[in-house]
Amino acid sequence: MTDDKLFAPEFVYEICVGLAIHDFLMKDLPLQILSDRYSKGLTEHYRQVSEVEISHPTEEILRFLSEQKKPQYEAHDKANFFIYNRLKFDGIRGERKLKGIFGNAFTGDKKKNYSVEETVKNFKAFVFAMRAGTVDKAPVGWTIKNEDQEELMCLGEIIAQDLSIDNLL
Repeated sequence: MTDDKLFAPEFVYEICVGLAIHDFLMKDLPLQILSDRYSKGLTEHYRQVSEVEISHPTEEILRFLSEQKKPQYEAHDKANFFIYNRLKFDGIRGERKLKGIFGNAFTGDKKKNYSVEETVKNFKAFVFAMRAGTVDKAPVGWTIKNEDQEELMCLGEIIAQDLSIDNLL
């Protein structure tokens, strides 16, 4: 039953939105297909995440990225830096600990801590902080697919899923 499932942690949801942005820019696939992929992947492990909950912030962020004048970094790099930052850091608290003694960071939340509006706001704040030089950028050549998929647990499973021909029809 889906009622027994917990909500996706905010950072996992935001990473999936970041991945949808990155894939849209790099793989030239329709946003609907990418949103559907990540919403289904999240829904396998957590409470229902609708396709709109992925596509809406992705569209808003893509619009924001397209409106930037003289960007310091390419849009796909900004998405990758955002993914890196959300995976490796827990906001102002410092480095994110994915595994702990009593649990792990991928355990769901009892209440919904993410929202479309908050994700867009967090991405914009990250881009402005990156421009100011106050946040770490991903090392050259880093992608989340190079991370240990076992350590990423359910997020690793979502990332490992390839788009099948059925998704493209």
